Amino acid sequence: MKIAIPTDDGFTINLQSTPARGFLVTTIQFGEVVDQEMRWNLNSDIPAKEKESYHDLVDCDKVIARDIDINLTNFLQCHKINVIKTEEIIVTKILMQYLQTILQKESDTYCCP
Repeated sequence: MKIAIPTDDGFTINLQSTPARGFLVTTIQFGEVVDQEMRWNLNSDIPAKEKESYHDLVDCDKVIARDIDINLTNFLQCHKINVIKTEEIIVTKILMQYLQTILQKESDTYCCP
């Protein structure tokens, strides 16, 4: 599973509704982070439609964002990318919260009575 988080610096989640300078794309397998890469949005300084900055995420399963409008949410969902909204600001904190949620769901699923 790949999760994309819009960020200007790789450490904090983009707070603005304008396109981020890039996306931190995290690959998760079996509840663990196995890879991270920064995908820079080369057009972030050029006024463009916000959807254009998300075209490089077609291989991602989820986007975690703070401020994302309904049209962009619908666009991503049409490309089978789920959107998770958060109030968290720090990238590592939201990833840890997400991993804990995954592990909790897995333990609930595989737990024996």
